[in-house]
Amino acid sequence: MEFHPEKCTVIHVTNKKTITKYQYNLHGHTLESVTNSKYLGVTISKNLKWDDHIGNIRSKASRTLGFINRNLKGCKQPVKAIAYTTLVRPTLEYASSIWDPYQRKNIKSLESVQRRAARFATSNYSDRTPGSVTSILQDLQWESLETRRVRSRLAMFYKITHGLIDIPPLDYLTPGDGRTRGTNKYRQPPTHRDVYKYSFFPRTITDWNRLPNVITQAANINEFRAQLSKIPAALLTPNV
Repeated sequence: MEFHPEKCTVIHVTNKKTITKYQYNLHGHTLESVTNSKYLGVTISKNLKWDDHIGNIRSKASRTLGFINRNLKGCKQPVKAIAYTTLVRPTLEYASSIWDPYQRKNIKSLESVQRRAARFATSNYSDRTPGSVTSILQDLQWESLETRRVRSRLAMFYKITHGLIDIPPLDYLTPGDGRTRGTNKYRQPPTHRDVYKYSFFPRTITDWNRLPNVITQAANINEFRAQLSKIPAALLTPNV
C-alpha cells in the first residue's frame, strides 16, 4: 500500500484557551493541524469530547433511516424492524463503549433516531399523545440506546478483567477491599474533570461495582450477558 504523508494530520489535544502549536513534519511534509479527525471510524476531537462524533453518526444513521423509509414504506412491521436493527442501529452503537455520552442533549439526540425508527417500523405517525412513542418502543421490545450502551460497556469490562481482549487490566484497575466491597469489585479512581470522570474506566467501574456478585462472577461472557440481560434498565441507568 502506497503511503501518502500529505493526507496525514495532527491534533493538538488540550483544554487550554491559549494553545502553543508546533509544526510536525513527516517525510518532508508539514502535517496539517486539525480540530478533529476520524480514526477507525471514530471522530476524535482536540478537547476529547464526543459532540462531533455523535453529530456525525446521528447524521449518517438518519440518512440510512430515510433511505429504508423510502424503499420499504410498504413492507410489514417485521421487515422494517429488522432493517432498522441491522442497517441503522449498528451505526449508532459502533465503538460506543468509548464515546458513550453522559450529557442529556447528546443522549436525546441519539434516542430521537430510534424514536423515529419506531414510528417507521409500526407505521404509526398519527398518535401524538404524550408517551405514545414510549409505548411503541415497548411493543417493539426495543431498549433505549442508552441502556444498550451500558450493557455494552459492562460486557467490555468483563472481557478486560478476564483477559479476553488485549488490554492489561492491572494497568488500569485496582481491586477493592473484598471485606467491604464484595468480590470482583474495583476502586474508583479520583477524577477532577468530566472528560476523565465520564471516560470508560471510571464510569464503568461505578456501574460494575453496583452489579450483584452472581453476575460479575459469571463463568464466561455468554453467561455474563445472559445474567446482565435480566437486570432491569432502571437499575442500570438509575440517574435517568
